[in-house]
Amino acid sequence: MAKLIDIDGLNAASKVLTNLINAFPGLGEKTVLFSTLSETSGIGFFPVAGAAILSHTEDIVGHVYQRCLYPFTIVYRAALKTEAQKVRVKEFLDGLGKWLELQPVSTGEDTYKLDEYPSLAGENVKIESILRTSPAYLAAAGADGVEDWVINLSLHYSVEFDA
Repeated sequence: MAKLIDIDGLNAASKVLTNLINAFPGLGEKTVLFSTLSETSGIGFFPVAGAAILSHTEDIVGHVYQRCLYPFTIVYRAALKTEAQKVRVKEFLDGLGKWLELQPVSTGEDTYKLDEYPSLAGENVKIESILRTSPAYLAAAGADGVEDWVINLSLHYSVEFDA
């Protein structure tokens, strides 16, 4: 079976992930925007290739079960002047990744843990996991001192419906 794209899942995942990422306690006053960055600063969330249907099973009564994958990247763009600033950005992105994986994360004196994932699109679409596919790393450095720090993640979800 060729890999198909789950358009409904793509749209639902984009909205839910944007809200979920913006709920990260370590974000402070910052806002993560969907597929948007200014030339010199910001944090953006970018889908990599759409939501792929990895498996599709239909039983004899027409009940369908799909497993899907939505890869995405979070980019932190800033003009970082010191090594300490770069380390803080890397730690922020790695902490966000841990938090999305349902692991506890410390920010200052407080520890936070995301206990469960929100619903994607009703009872029949469930987030199974969010996993980091890379640690945070420096992806680009401009001559003007602006750097893009990136972390790659993937959202795994299941869909059930009657055909």
